Amino acid sequence: MLTRLEINNFAVISESIFEPKEGLNVISGETGAGKSLLIDAIDLILGGKASKNLIRTGEDYAYVEAVFDISSIRDQSLDDILKDSGIDAEEGMLVISRKVQRDGKSIARINQRTVVLSVLKAISAYLVNIHGQHDTQAIFDESSHVALLDSFGKGRIEPYAVKYTELLKEYKSIVLQIRDLSLQPSSKNGRKEYLEYAIKEINDAAFADDEEEQLTELNRKFKRIESDLGLLTEADELLSGEDDSGYSVSDRIRSASVLCEKLASKDDSYRDIADKLKILAEESAELSSRVNDLATSVDYSKEKADEVTARLGLIYDLKAKYSCATLADVLKFARDAADELETMKDSSRKLAELRKVRSEAEGKLLDASEALTAIRKEVGEDLSSRIIEQLRDLEIPSAEFKVNFVRRSKDRFFASYGIDDVVFMFTANPGEEPKPLSSTASGGEASRIMLAVKCILSDADMIPTLIFDEIDTGVSGKAAGAIAGKLRMLSDNHQVLCVTHTAHIAAAADHNYLISKGVVEDKTVSSILKLDTAGKEKEVSRLLSGTTSAESVGLAKKLMEEFL
Repeated sequence: MLTRLEINNFAVISESIFEPKEGLNVISGETGAGKSLLIDAIDLILGGKASKNLIRTGEDYAYVEAVFDISSIRDQSLDDILKDSGIDAEEGMLVISRKVQRDGKSIARINQRTVVLSVLKAISAYLVNIHGQHDTQAIFDESSHVALLDSFGKGRIEPYAVKYTELLKEYKSIVLQIRDLSLQPSSKNGRKEYLEYAIKEINDAAFADDEEEQLTELNRKFKRIESDLGLLTEADELLSGEDDSGYSVSDRIRSASVLCEKLASKDDSYRDIADKLKILAEESAELSSRVNDLATSVDYSKEKADEVTARLGLIYDLKAKYSCATLADVLKFARDAADELETMKDSSRKLAELRKVRSEAEGKLLDASEALTAIRKEVGEDLSSRIIEQLRDLEIPSAEFKVNFVRRSKDRFFASYGIDDVVFMFTANPGEEPKPLSSTASGGEASRIMLAVKCILSDADMIPTLIFDEIDTGVSGKAAGAIAGKLRMLSDNHQVLCVTHTAHIAAAADHNYLISKGVVEDKTVSSILKLDTAGKEKEVSRLLSGTTSAESVGLAKKLMEEFL
C-alpha cells in the first residue's frame, strides 16, 4: 500500500507530505483547492504523462516521491519484473520517484535505480488502481464492455479467449498468404521479371561467401603499397635523377670528393673534409642503388588493384540496389528470390491447398468463437446479478442490468475479442426494458454502476491501493451514504483513497485529509493537513451545510456515528 507521498514544486503545491493509512482515506477541501492535484501526483508516479506545465511557477523542476509497502503482495509476475529490472525490494518496500524538468523530460527511479516508463507502468499496475471521472465516462463506451466482462470472469473465460486468439492468429496468417499469392497477374508478372533479373545479376557475379572481406583487405594492401611505391619512386628520382647538366646527386658528391682530394694532396688541412666527402660519395652511390632496387622490386600490379576496386564497386552497387547491408545479405536475397520464384511457379497448387487449409481453420475458429461466446454469456449472467445486487445497495432499487451479445456482420466477423460485440444494458425504472447503458444512465447512475463494477472486480484482484477521484459526482443524500458504505466495504481488503465533496463519504472515513489553498508571498500555495476528530467534525459540517455552526457540527457528529 501507499505509505508516504512527498510532493515538491508540483503546480500550486510547494512542498507537502501525504501519509495515508490502512482503511478508507478521504481527501476533501474547497473547490479549486487542489484536491485532484494529489491524484495527479500519484498518477505521475505510476507512469502518467509528464509535462513542464506541472512545474510550479518560478521553479526549475517538479518532484514527486512515493513509498509503497509491497510485503503483502504475493505475485510471482511482479517479482519477475523487479528481478529482470535489477530492482531490489528492500524489506518489502519500493521507493518510486519522478522528476519533471523544464524541457518536459522526466526521470523515473525505483529504489534509486533509473527505469524507463514501460517498466514503471508495468510495476505500478500491481500497486495502485485509479478510478477517475474519465473511468465513469468509459463505462458508456461499449468497446470497453467486453474487457470489463472478461476481467470479472477471467479464470473462466481466459482459457477460451487464449484458444480463440491462437486460432485467429493462425487464420490471419493463412489469409495473408492467400492474399499474397492472389496478386493481380500484371503485378505477379512484374514481380517475376524483377526476381529473375536479380537472381541472374547476382549469380553472374559469382561471389564467394567471404569475398567482400578478402577484397576489402586486398584493397587496403594495394592502397598501402601504392602509397609506399610513390614515396620510393620520388626518393629514387631525387637521388638518381639528372639535372640539366646531366649530373645526379651522387655524381655531384663524387665530383666534389675528387676536387677536395686534390686540395688535400697539396695541403693537409683539407684532409678531414676530403675523407668525409669520399665516404659520403661512396654511401650516396650505395643508397641511391638501394632505393632504386626497392622502387623497382615492389610487388604491385595496377591491373590487379583496378580489378579489386571494380569488384568491390560491384558489391557496393548490388548492396545499394537490393537494400542489403553486407554481401552475405545480397547472396541471401538471391536465395530468397529463387525460393519466391519457385513459389510463384507453383502458386496455383499452393492456392488450392491454402484455401482448403483456410476453410478448416475457419471452422475451428468459428467453433472456438461460439465456445467463447457461450462461456461469456454464462459469466454475463453472473455479472448482471452481482451488479443488480450492488446497485440495490447503492440506492437504485429497481435497477435492471444485463449483458447483451450482438453478432458481428460477416464482413467484420472475427474481431480480436470474438464474433460478438458485448453491450451493457440498463434501466433504473421498473417496467422498462433495459436499453444500452450509454443511452439510459445518468451521470450519478453511471458513477454508481462503475463503483459496483469496481466492488465486484476488487474481489478478484488484489491490487492493494484503490483510488477514487470524485466517485460521488452527481449523487447526494441516501445514494451518497450508500457509496460511502461501499467504499468502507472495499477498505476492509484494500487501502482506499477517495477525493470527495460529499459529507457522507468524509464521515465514513477512517482517516481524513484537508487540502486548503492560500497566498504566501504573492504565490498561491496548496497544503495537505491530516484532521483530528474535531477537524473531521468541522469538515463534515462544512460539506453538509457550508458552515461550522454548532447545529451543523452536531449533525456532522451524528452522521459520523452512523459509520462507526
